[in-house]
Amino acid sequence: RARAEGRHRIHKRGIECNANTSLCCRKEFYLDFRVIGWDDWIIAPVGYYGNYCVGSCPSHMAGAPGTASSFHTAVFNLYKVNGDSSVSNLHSCCIPTRLNGLSMLYFDGKQNIVKRDIPDMVVEECGCT
Repeated sequence: RARAEGRHRIHKRGIECNANTSLCCRKEFYLDFRVIGWDDWIIAPVGYYGNYCVGSCPSHMAGAPGTASSFHTAVFNLYKVNGDSSVSNLHSCCIPTRLNGLSMLYFDGKQNIVKRDIPDMVVEECGCT
């Protein structure tokens, strides 16, 4: 078996929001369970950085690295340019492209303590559809 030493893996990275960014980016955001009244049944964590996506998605962003490019996106964008004029003014949306889970400790309906990994709770990267 050949070793892959010296090879670099290319990883798509989304844009982190800052004061100079109006394009689709990931905004860091802390969610406190006390604010929504869930602190009476969630033991841990008391909150977490769930983050969210915000920003514009100009046509040149759709299908770019770090975006939610798909065959559907490629076909739909070509159709907008060359096809039906009723969809030509539609724009791409800024959405989560990579999410991670969150481990939680909480009381179930019978007051048992449960530890569970909840999928898709943390937005890690954002991109344009």
